Amino acid sequence: MRADDPEGHGADPVTMGRWTLKRVEDAFTGFFGRVKRGLKPGFPRFKPASRWSSFGLLEATGLRHEGDRIRLKGFGRPIRLNHDRPLPSDAKILGVTFTRKGRHWFVCITVKTSEVVATTPPAGEAVGGDLGVEALLTLSTGERIPNVRPASRRQREIRVSRRALARCRKGSNRRRKVKVRLAQQLRAVANTRDQHLHRVSARLTREHSLVVLEDLRIRNMTRSAAGTVDEPGANVRQKRGLNRSILDAGWGKLVQFVRYKATRAGGELICVDARGTSQECRQCGAVVPKPLSLRRHVCPCGLNEHRDVNSAGVIRDRGLAVKAASEGGQPLGGANVGRRAVRRPGTLLAA
Repeated sequence: MRADDPEGHGADPVTMGRWTLKRVEDAFTGFFGRVKRGLKPGFPRFKPASRWSSFGLLEATGLRHEGDRIRLKGFGRPIRLNHDRPLPSDAKILGVTFTRKGRHWFVCITVKTSEVVATTPPAGEAVGGDLGVEALLTLSTGERIPNVRPASRRQREIRVSRRALARCRKGSNRRRKVKVRLAQQLRAVANTRDQHLHRVSARLTREHSLVVLEDLRIRNMTRSAAGTVDEPGANVRQKRGLNRSILDAGWGKLVQFVRYKATRAGGELICVDARGTSQECRQCGAVVPKPLSLRRHVCPCGLNEHRDVNSAGVIRDRGLAVKAASEGGQPLGGANVGRRAVRRPGTLLAA
């Protein structure tokens, strides 16, 4: 490829082409993995230039870092950087990735360093959390962390932009401008959600040595209820609204943030089976059936509190049982927290 186009891509750093080929390999590896697991495969396809927003160098060849500037082979002048944080003094650059978001460019630098960041493990007690839509997270301590609902708050302006985009002629300047406006709105929604989830996850891992959350199958929970022409679904409109609320809350991303931050802070995350947590009493263990519309947990043992607080307490107790069973050398499934146990890197999962 470089020999056939010496004035074009042949002038780019060779590691840039290797980076692109590595991304192609990753795409096909993911495709065959999904086929093997029986999921919807999603065959890799070529993207238009409008959807290709990143490039990188698989190695540091062709790039030189000079303080707040970087020099890239093929560019006539250096590129100015606004560092998020300074690089370690002995950092050896292994690779970089450039990503465009709107009118801004971001660079992610992979380095090798001998510096170790000392962390003090959190000394707080274990806490359980019940994920929800009414409140993003209800803790076993009784605290309810609000759900900011960023997409719902900007739903009207996003709907207007999408309708305007559908009316535009493809290839026109107006369509290009409307696409930029819609992308800005969606990016603002994502940034607001990520900021809130980062704050919540950072606080949980900073204050608690053990965080226990639900092991939810979000993809299954947000499946469409429309059904087919022969067998149409029921309550489709209500289910569609519930799906939007679940995805707007960002449960999966919150668990992801808590997982890596707990590992970095010296803490631990355990995800347990969520089945029956809202029906079981955390004080006596009795099963108290109640519909979803009933928001209070009232047990004959005398416990009367919000059902999400009770559920968070049950989740915490199940996590403590999983931890005790794993430390005692017993199989995780023997802790009476579910039918099967799954281990993942960095966490203990009981599902």
